[in-house]
Amino acid sequence: MGLTLARIDISSDGIVPPHSHPRASEVTTCLDGALLVGFVDTSCRLFTQQLRAGESFVFPKGLIHFLFNLDSFKPALALPGLSSQNHGAQTSSLATFTSKPSILDEILKKAFQINGQDVSKIRKNLGG
Repeated sequence: MGLTLARIDISSDGIVPPHSHPRASEVTTCLDGALLVGFVDTSCRLFTQQLRAGESFVFPKGLIHFLFNLDSFKPALALPGLSSQNHGAQTSSLATFTSKPSILDEILKKAFQINGQDVSKIRKNLGG
């Protein structure tokens, strides 16, 4: 059918980190809790929405997007649907800082305006 459905349990104050699906758009419905969801378009403009139970949000194909549980005390539950059974997923931070082989430190330092110690710390924190 060319579709994927999933269940996401997001802990209190938890996130689904910025990521993209290169081969699918996504619609996510909040089933329980309160979520802040958003995506960044190709002009670097951020679009966000707060979702409560029963509300949905669409993420365009290939764009970086995220989910954040706004509740500090209880988990949230979301149901994402994707327009492909082979949607692909790439977490932005992992792809950038834990690639094999590694992106040169000089490139990351210039791209993110950070120093070499910061690059090393981020890599270590992400398991790279």
